[in-house]
Amino acid sequence: MKLYVIGFTQNGTALAKSICQKNNGAVCFSMKCEEEGVTRVFSLKEWTKTAFLEAEGIVFVGACGIAVRAIAPFLKGKYDDPGVVVTDEKGKFVISLLSGHVGGGNALAKRIAEQICGTAVITTATDVNDVFAVDIWVQKKGYFCQQREEAKNVMKDISAALLDKKTVGFYTPLKYTSLPKGMEAKKEGKIGMTVSVYNEIRPFEKTLSLIVPAIHIGIGCRKNIPPKAVEEAVFLALSEQSIPIEAVEAVATIDLKQYENAIVEFCEKYQKPLHIFTKEELSALEGDFTPSSFVKQTTGVDNVCERAAVCSSLGGDLLLAKTAKKGVTIALAMKKTILSF
Repeated sequence: MKLYVIGFTQNGTALAKSICQKNNGAVCFSMKCEEEGVTRVFSLKEWTKTAFLEAEGIVFVGACGIAVRAIAPFLKGKYDDPGVVVTDEKGKFVISLLSGHVGGGNALAKRIAEQICGTAVITTATDVNDVFAVDIWVQKKGYFCQQREEAKNVMKDISAALLDKKTVGFYTPLKYTSLPKGMEAKKEGKIGMTVSVYNEIRPFEKTLSLIVPAIHIGIGCRKNIPPKAVEEAVFLALSEQSIPIEAVEAVATIDLKQYENAIVEFCEKYQKPLHIFTKEELSALEGDFTPSSFVKQTTGVDNVCERAAVCSSLGGDLLLAKTAKKGVTIALAMKKTILSF
């Protein structure tokens, strides 16, 4: 987390500096003085404007009123604002002021309070009532929300239902640990959430549809094949399995193809890591794979795409065996995933 910390008095600046020293990469500012490791600020409004653009977390060492007035003109929403924390210059109380969940304000307040021996002040309803916070869980796990704008409202509704001690449904084809209090495994109801690697599953009247990035794509292709051919082959394979691109965690191939422009360009365009394996690593993998004498002669291994997909997914299950399209071979494997809360 990129952290900006600002003090308003000599004592406040000293505490701000101490906080920065305890948080790697944090940047210290002061409205009072300039010294080694501290940058002087002359306009709080301009500083706050910049901090909202650049920082993921902001700490004001001073009165809450100062912080509230400073941040007010720049507020956008809980999914856009950084986490904002306020602590008094004695470090007695560390208050999570803004974006406690999604922006990480609550976690930041707790961490700083522990570092300076203060008391963290958390006011979000799910935290004070010890209720499962779905927005924090989604962010922490790195899951993708389908229909993002609608999902924001459904997450609020789920939190409200849990706070009102109502049952929230949960459905997934994946394995999972015990559910949080208030959630129940079922396939219908007024409100609930689904977690999968497949396109929208909506069994509830209000459904939070979450995608787990657990799919690994194995690719083999002709030399110097056009990038469009790889892209079309990948999306055709995903579409046939009803899997969105957001469910893809990585792409994999043999080292002979690691610099193949079409594969590299696809990974860069869709921001997916490319996992590379040698023929020895692929050949050593046990399992039932589709053999090809031509591929064996060309690469030294009887199958590239299936073996690469399974290797990349750490021994996951092959969802789609080798499929060929215009010089491209595609296979899909899913990493073994157990949901936890």
